[in-house]
Amino acid sequence: MKASTTTNTIASIATCMLAGALFLQCGPTDPIPGGLQANGGNAGGGITGTSPTAGAGGSTAGNGSGGYIIVPPPPAGGSTASSFKYDAAPASPDANCGTQTQNPTPQSVDLLLVLDRSGSMADDIATDNACTTGGGRRDAAPCSPKWPAMTDSLNQVLKSSPAQVQWGLKFFGTPNKQACTVDSGVEVAVGPNTAAKIQTAMGNTSPADNTPTMAAINAAVTYFGTVKDGLGHYILLATDGLPNCDPGTSGTVTDTSIQDATNAIGVAYTTAGIKTYVVGIGSSAGNLDNFAQAGGTGNYFPANSPDQLTAALGSIVVAVASCTFKMTKAPDDPSNIGVYLDQNTKVPRDASDGYSLASDNLTITFNGSYCDGLKNGTYQVMQVFFGCPGMAPPDQISR
Repeated sequence: MKASTTTNTIASIATCMLAGALFLQCGPTDPIPGGLQANGGNAGGGITGTSPTAGAGGSTAGNGSGGYIIVPPPPAGGSTASSFKYDAAPASPDANCGTQTQNPTPQSVDLLLVLDRSGSMADDIATDNACTTGGGRRDAAPCSPKWPAMTDSLNQVLKSSPAQVQWGLKFFGTPNKQACTVDSGVEVAVGPNTAAKIQTAMGNTSPADNTPTMAAINAAVTYFGTVKDGLGHYILLATDGLPNCDPGTSGTVTDTSIQDATNAIGVAYTTAGIKTYVVGIGSSAGNLDNFAQAGGTGNYFPANSPDQLTAALGSIVVAVASCTFKMTKAPDDPSNIGVYLDQNTKVPRDASDGYSLASDNLTITFNGSYCDGLKNGTYQVMQVFFGCPGMAPPDQISR
């Protein structure tokens, strides 16, 4: 899915998600059967609120039972901020029980681009041939150097990247240092609105030196240890070849240098919880699946053309941005909530294939097929229903 489509989907979900019954502008306008039962009263067993529709089976003076959830119209003036209670809801100390809250937002994440700037990044992305030899072209074929291709692709993706993806940048090796040197810190700190800083750093840097991947990953993990924003941390490793620069190996790729880099990525994931996504730039990057698997992301993204590189970066943005949302109020009973996608799909609470609720009782993360459905646009609306004591959320909140 293209990054722009994902951005629109995320914006739609953020707009339509609610914690409580239904979002006023996104739900249906008809009565919804299968909801909570009411016990008559002035609204005929329906909902006390602004809806002009009486609950089914009730009357303005009777004690009949209802059975519908009515979506109330927006209050005067166009605002959607309102709340309502069910007539039958038992007394509860939870102020959120039977009420609704608008405007929960997708959770922001920190994505650090760890970018290889070795000398081979000046070569053609399709053939890995040098684009210049002795000041002249190597051959008459068109040449697309990897570094400008990376710059152009990154600029495109940064323009369409959702605001909740907070980018940062780390070069390896460090510019203007010895060939295998990786300094601590980063070129651009992760945070909001960093696109211009990243573009400037890319424009002021050119390919040179070797590929100290292990040192780069270790430096990225150390840096993230200083970032105390409470957000999820991710590494995007973009490289055009296997690592070297292990002590005593300098510019030589060895089995040890490959394993050491793999181990560093694995430790970042298992110890610090930092997943690493991997892009292999050019036809000679090698099979980097061992890096991706160690980093908890499965397979690497091969990119042998500028278009493939743009698509790979966009896919990674989708992967980190789509599945975590934050409510503005916590339920009194976190075990008695209903989480729905597109109103009629009730999501199970399951860390493998369902949703997870973080310890703050505000952050919901979708897992497995439900996360995939959010990424690919299968689901457009996310809602949360706070159940009242003795009244479990319904199986669905639409016909």
